[in-house]
Amino acid sequence: MSAELLSALFKRRSDVDKGAQTWESAPQKSSADASHLKGLEFSSNAPSAQEWLQQLDITPEEDHLAEALADGLSERRESLPSHVPAISAKDAERLQMLTEAVAKMQREFAAEREGLAASREELERREAEVRSREQALQAEREEQRRRKEESVNYPQPAWLENLEGTINIGVVGNSGVGKSLLINKLRRVRPGGVGWAPVGVNETTREPTKYPFPGHPKVCLWDLPGAGTAAVPSDTYVQDMGLRYFDKVLILTAGRFTSMEVTLRAELERHSVPFFMVRTKVDIDVYNNHEDNQRDQETTLREIRQDLRSNHGVTDAYLISSRDVESYDMPRLMQDLFPGLKRQLDAAAPTFCPGAPAWNDAWAMPDALSPVLSALQGRWTDAFRAVYLVQGQQVHVTLANGQRAVVPLTQAPGQIFWCSRWFISDDSITKARRSAELCWV
Repeated sequence: MSAELLSALFKRRSDVDKGAQTWESAPQKSSADASHLKGLEFSSNAPSAQEWLQQLDITPEEDHLAEALADGLSERRESLPSHVPAISAKDAERLQMLTEAVAKMQREFAAEREGLAASREELERREAEVRSREQALQAEREEQRRRKEESVNYPQPAWLENLEGTINIGVVGNSGVGKSLLINKLRRVRPGGVGWAPVGVNETTREPTKYPFPGHPKVCLWDLPGAGTAAVPSDTYVQDMGLRYFDKVLILTAGRFTSMEVTLRAELERHSVPFFMVRTKVDIDVYNNHEDNQRDQETTLREIRQDLRSNHGVTDAYLISSRDVESYDMPRLMQDLFPGLKRQLDAAAPTFCPGAPAWNDAWAMPDALSPVLSALQGRWTDAFRAVYLVQGQQVHVTLANGQRAVVPLTQAPGQIFWCSRWFISDDSITKARRSAELCWV
């Protein structure tokens, strides 16, 4: 892909982003009125959007992610990753046990030396065993000494507490790359629900912010501010953000990786911190390249990978869209980020038992939404400052004066109806992706 074409695509996406609003729509002035709200029963006593979301029944289904998180915590126990420059209580306990074991072996060997004198081979074997354990003890002491010294140059941030028995994943990227939305999607948090990370086109991350996984408070994603600003200088970013204390780090960009991000990758690699180079918003690139150049999805993705490989040395980038978590490289990112998912989905793994009763229960197959209804999910606004929160086939409406109501949607083949009168279709969704405005007719 030529540099001119890439520049044109990035500019086109930037123009789209500038027109985006919280609801993914930016209604223009028109002759539309509020007649679609007539006849609805509004009340200030109705539950707020957040309360309404909490009250909704969640369809139970097999939660592979929850099982993967539990597996990760079980494997982690109280130890720290090897790249963390700190000594945990478990490390100190291990060193003490190793010291006592070596001392005991030395005493036993000294006591048995006389009795083993007639058996030279046995004596040499025991002596080699003691020497091996002594070397292991010395290596452990040296490793803990090194990590203790490095903790002086890379101190643990005060806001990153209780590392033992927890999993912390850092999310790094500049403003507008989609960090907050990705954090919400990875944690499966509903828009506006408890724990929802604020999403916007402006910089919303001023300081490190922790977002625990619902139901797993010891597994946390951290939204970290971008580097290269006066508040967060690039030359001390790894130290300031304590990246060596994270289990893994996601480095995000919505276009090309900057020199700072490439330098950050090298620094993480040098300290053996697992990292993932993530290219977001590829769905917009796919759409724009098809509209402007008639390129199909595979061609666009291949050109993006080639550009990242040639210009940034990124050979294994994850191309994702947080708006479509089932497509592109999002499933692969999830499995690499949480290895327990691979075991859960492996037909050869012991935990995969499709013949088990649970797999035959009705709840094992949740209701699937139609393409039109799926595209409608989320938060919308209109020209009258009313807020519409769509969850499944229900819509929570909040007027500008605070009055609230809940409206059910009805479905017909290829269409969704509001109050059995206004409707949208596949064509409406397609046009909304271009105009950022959804029109009901």
